Formats: sequence, C-alpha cells, structure tokens
Amino acid sequence: MPSSTNASGGNQIKRIPVKELTWRRLHDLKEAGQSYDDLLARMIQRERDYRDWKIIAEIDKTGEFVAFDPDEIMKDE
Repeated sequence: MPSSTNASGGNQIKRIPVKELTWRRLHDLKEAGQSYDDLLARMIQRERDYRDWKIIAEIDKTGEFVAFDPDEIMKDE
C-alpha cells in the first residue's frame, strides 16, 4: 500500500499509522463536520502557542528581558 496519494488540487495526502486507542482519542476531539486535517492543524497551532508561552513565562520568571520602547526603535529607520 502506498504511503501517499495525490488528492484534488495537487495537495499530497500522507497516511499516519496510529494505534486504535490513539485514533479513538483523536476522534473524540474532532467536532462534527471537522476534518482530521483541520483538527491536527489546530492542535499543532495550539502546541506552538503553548511552546511560545512557555518561553515567555521562563523569561518572565528569570527576569532575562529588557523593556523597550517600540517608538524609539522605529524612529531610527
């Protein structure tokens, strides 16, 4: 069985093998009418946002940041 096929519009479809329990849990998160592609894209964006938040929280915790004035930075251009 090929691992990918071409879908309409030239977008390549990839198949990701997952265990049945994982698929059931993923299915439970999916909303009515939502594609798995949309669900996974939303989950990826949330993970990226969470990772960014963790970085910011760590910087805030350690105090390794410098306040800046955006107007001051922009006036040099």
